[in-house]
Amino acid sequence: MNEEEAEMEEFIEDIQPDEELIEVCPICGSTELYFEAGGVEGLYHCKHCGYIGAFVIDANKEMMELIREEYNTSARDAE
Repeated sequence: MNEEEAEMEEFIEDIQPDEELIEVCPICGSTELYFEAGGVEGLYHCKHCGYIGAFVIDANKEMMELIREEYNTSARDAE
């Protein structure tokens, strides 16, 4: 198991079972998603970054902030 996998496993173990999870965009961490029905499963659309896909993340507030920080850092690096 590499260091990144160990950190993720530790993070998952720290999540409390009664903790509120929020559906967030896997790209930018935004909660501004809307579900468009259609096809077999339908797709989520993110109003913030434009992501379109069937995959979203059920995250707690800490994980949501980590995703947002990573997105903002990569956006700044791209400029």
